[in-house]
Amino acid sequence: MNKFYFSALVALSLTMALPAQAQPDQWSLGVAAAYSPAVYKETPSNQTVIPVIGYEGEHLFLRGFSAGYRVLPMSSPQNFVFKLMYDPRTLKPGDSDNAQIQMLDKRSSTILGGVSYQLRTPVGLLETSAATDIGDTHNGLYAEVALRFPLRFSNWGVTPGIGYSYNSDKLNNHLYGVSSEEAARSGLPEFEAKWDGQYFIGASAYWNIIDTVRVNGNVRYTNLEGDIEKSPIIESGISTTVSFGIAYLF
Repeated sequence: MNKFYFSALVALSLTMALPAQAQPDQWSLGVAAAYSPAVYKETPSNQTVIPVIGYEGEHLFLRGFSAGYRVLPMSSPQNFVFKLMYDPRTLKPGDSDNAQIQMLDKRSSTILGGVSYQLRTPVGLLETSAATDIGDTHNGLYAEVALRFPLRFSNWGVTPGIGYSYNSDKLNNHLYGVSSEEAARSGLPEFEAKWDGQYFIGASAYWNIIDTVRVNGNVRYTNLEGDIEKSPIIESGISTTVSFGIAYLF
């Protein structure tokens, strides 16, 4: 089972601290819950509740399962950000009720490391990112471009966003491919994934109930494109992930 679908991880990472609303040297401690549908055939949907700790400094930040360092201060009109993120996308064949899926190899989690370029424009925050597997699990590459539109009010805000992410063939094969050995064991057709990606659209929101308590929410719709949708092991190429969190700020 894919315990924390990647979109859920992103949502949880953003839930506890959003840079556009955070104060320098602000810590947060809270709990977050997320839901994402099944990725692989006949595996359960994913419901997750975890404690989350966050920190927002002028340069260094920690957001749940991700951490980063800004080259320039937080409020700079443009910035380069070095990041580390835990990528927990996994497949445990025994979690599936599908006999063919049960014959596949396990897909393990890993650590991604990369860099982002951020540019504050008159219409929103433009961010381009690239990352690679530094856990030596699949050695794949990941790239993303996103445009977000922060809307801030007195004690609440919402940030709609849209973007596209692109995976290398190594990453896609790790997640969606079926090797010749797996095909021989399972009876599934062999599937070799190429470089392909996914579109996404979503929104995050926060509400400061009081100065020290913040409620957050996030929803993200993802649509796989290209040959990835043809993988014989995935349940659907379309998914919607939702998360909710509450945090104490100090």
